[in-house]
Amino acid sequence: MSKIIVNHKVISNQEKSLLTDKIGLIKDNLIHYHDDDVYVLVKILKGKVLLTRENNEFKISLNFDKSKASVTEYVIKNLGKTLELKTITKELIIKDNYVHVSYDLFINGSFSDSFIYELEWRCL
Repeated sequence: MSKIIVNHKVISNQEKSLLTDKIGLIKDNLIHYHDDDVYVLVKILKGKVLLTRENNEFKISLNFDKSKASVTEYVIKNLGKTLELKTITKELIIKDNYVHVSYDLFINGSFSDSFIYELEWRCL
């Protein structure tokens, strides 16, 4: 695994979150880093991105495949509850050291919000 510097941006209609200059690890098509107390794993495949965010309280998995809907889960650990997540990927750009995803999120069948997730990284 190689060390990298990670920057990400998550924008929704409700809020904007920026993470800058965090140290992460990359091996092949897997990127690992922490967003405060949340462990983030990003798997980049040809035309597809898998995003997992997890801490002691929750685990959320999102699959992004351009112009397709994906169904995954949001697990609330302390309640033992699982919610169905559906993502509809509107835009997916994968370039060298850069990922951009625009998507709509539905929780248990109800529209939640529209999001933009951007990830950039560089060698340390």
